[in-house]
Amino acid sequence: MDGSALELLKSVEMSMAVQEHSETTQAGEDCTHALPNLEIRFTPVYAWMTIGFGVIFFLLGFFIALLGHHRNVGFGFVICLISVPAVIGANYWRKHLHVVAQMTPGQLVLRRDGSIDWDNIAAIENKEIRSSYHGARGRSEFVCIRLKNKPAPKNGWDSFFLKAKHAITGYDIIVPANDMSCTADWFIAECWKRMAAMNVFGSAH
Repeated sequence: MDGSALELLKSVEMSMAVQEHSETTQAGEDCTHALPNLEIRFTPVYAWMTIGFGVIFFLLGFFIALLGHHRNVGFGFVICLISVPAVIGANYWRKHLHVVAQMTPGQLVLRRDGSIDWDNIAAIENKEIRSSYHGARGRSEFVCIRLKNKPAPKNGWDSFFLKAKHAITGYDIIVPANDMSCTADWFIAECWKRMAAMNVFGSAH
């Protein structure tokens, strides 16, 4: 599956996510003008790819068992038998994707990096890495966050890696965009909305 197909799947899931949150957003704006809580789940692209491969192998097994010139019912049946649970499992995975990030009025909660207060974020940017392998071009996006107050390390090794990450990249937290069911730009835009709202709320008090 090429990059354009992956981007199409992401855009479809993104539009679905926006539609799901539209009613909540409208209610929040009408009542308190507060931004709604958001949950960003793991990208469904890999689950869809597994479903696609499962369907292809099921059809291949069916062809080998019944339609090929050199039919092999046993081997074809085994392929079909393996592909069906794979499709069912991938579809279950698609419907139960884990939460990568949560956005509340007060915090950004990341699955790997914990909770971050909006007013503790000094910068949040979209960084892109382009690559080329045998003529095929690839692109990877990352949400990069720099904090005002550095997170407390859990142990000596964690302290070393946090310092090394900041020294090499200039950021304290890096989230791969490929892990999320939304685009990096949309994620950052929603973060900026909450950071701005927090600053307004803080200045008012």
